[in-house]
Amino acid sequence: MNGKNIIKYREDNGISQIELAEKLGVARSTLSRWEKNKTTPHGDDYSKLKTLIGDEYLSDEDLSERKTTIDAIGEVSDRVDNILYQVSQIKSNQRSFEEVNNKSILRHRRIRTAVIIVTCIIILIGFIFGWILIMNYGIRNEVIEGTARIESASYYNVDD
Repeated sequence: MNGKNIIKYREDNGISQIELAEKLGVARSTLSRWEKNKTTPHGDDYSKLKTLIGDEYLSDEDLSERKTTIDAIGEVSDRVDNILYQVSQIKSNQRSFEEVNNKSILRHRRIRTAVIIVTCIIILIGFIFGWILIMNYGIRNEVIEGTARIESASYYNVDD
């Protein structure tokens, strides 16, 4: 396979290496190695490339070329690059999910704190209101120190 064909396709269509790599689902470095003829696409990568850029840039003869040891090493390297690229995408998505999850947790904590504060204020108002009622009216109309209440007095004769 001739990497110049891929370069020609990109130039003819005004596509950058990064854009073409993303369309193919491979790392940019993998595409770069294909263009420099350091490695060749194979299997799914080749069929994706052929589907995307068409027969005028690639031919089936490219797939039937004999692969040398260096090509095989390059293919393994390409696969590793692709795996690392996919792992980085997964990590990026995971970080985004964690950020959303952390924001949700923070929002729930704020709501819980507000509910606790409002509850404490209501309880405090209840205690103050109860204390005022007790101070003014007493418990079951009993006499409270500091207030005057006139009751009938009866005198008893005590015989010793």
